Amino acid sequence: MSGAAFCGPDRPLSHTVDLGAQTVAQAIFGPLHRHLSLVQEAFRDPRAPRGAPAYSVTVHAQGNSVVLCGAPDAAEDLRRAIAIFDALILHFRNKQRLREGEVLAAIAFSQRGPEPSKGPLDLPQLGGLTLRTPRQLHYVEALRDPSLDLIFGVGPAGTGKTFLAVAVAVEALKQEAVDRIVVTRPAVEAGERLGFLPGDLSEKVDPYLQPIWDAFRSQMGEGDLKVRRERRQIEVAPLAFMRGRTLSNAFVIVDEAQNATILQMKMVLTRLGEGSRMVVTGDPTQVDLPRSDMSGLSHALSILDGVEGVETIRFGAQDVVRHRLVARIIQAYDHDENRRRGREPSDG
Repeated sequence: MSGAAFCGPDRPLSHTVDLGAQTVAQAIFGPLHRHLSLVQEAFRDPRAPRGAPAYSVTVHAQGNSVVLCGAPDAAEDLRRAIAIFDALILHFRNKQRLREGEVLAAIAFSQRGPEPSKGPLDLPQLGGLTLRTPRQLHYVEALRDPSLDLIFGVGPAGTGKTFLAVAVAVEALKQEAVDRIVVTRPAVEAGERLGFLPGDLSEKVDPYLQPIWDAFRSQMGEGDLKVRRERRQIEVAPLAFMRGRTLSNAFVIVDEAQNATILQMKMVLTRLGEGSRMVVTGDPTQVDLPRSDMSGLSHALSILDGVEGVETIRFGAQDVVRHRLVARIIQAYDHDENRRRGREPSDG
């Protein structure tokens, strides 16, 4: 059956993507055709009237092919769907694997479309990771940009702010662009009473830095990480211990910065020495300080906007790369917060 015949009269636009070998088709389809369902969902039209087709493009498996069927006015969406599958085929041939994350990445990047001079859409990589959204790519480009020495990555949990910062820091360390990586984080849960905890400095703060160590292990392995820590090429330090230091030739990561006070933020930002770069990550809506107006992250964002050499990347719910439900949860909380703010004037 041809693609046109498969689609039916109400879907006059059609295209058949030949996947070739069965192994390619199985990877593209995904378990129980899960990948096809994800692509299909990308073309849902929320404005479609009741009884009208809910999707501008429908996706069908036919043998070792994918048949795309488009509504009469869906030529651009059809081209986008073709670009998604071309990207998935290219990624599988290069990597010999295809996971749900790569499918979501192809969907996200297809909204911008491939550059004509570069051919098919190629999913951007970083340290073996596939970047999942255009904003993640913008963030990584900023982290690599030598003209930017201070980058703020702000937004909800699960958007890759810290993980990608670690990946770029490890990349810079391996390329000898910096001599060391310094990671610091406010230890709000322990107050400033770290001296009462057992062990050396690393042992005191490691419980607060576990997500960062997980990111390091994914990029360099346990053995390499241990060696570099022993050589102090990778160093951890609570924010309270940064005072009085000058960090030269270092890639500095300030994590969970929404829990730094204004004075702490000023102190850590002014630790930058020659040849160093700093990335500050955090979520201004998740402040654990006694008062949210004490947050040094929000304050720094407001006064450093437009300063040369400083870039701010703001992530949103659409950039969450954890379980899809996490993005919906964040959107629900945002909606509730906006609703309550809208009612505040009448509550008084």
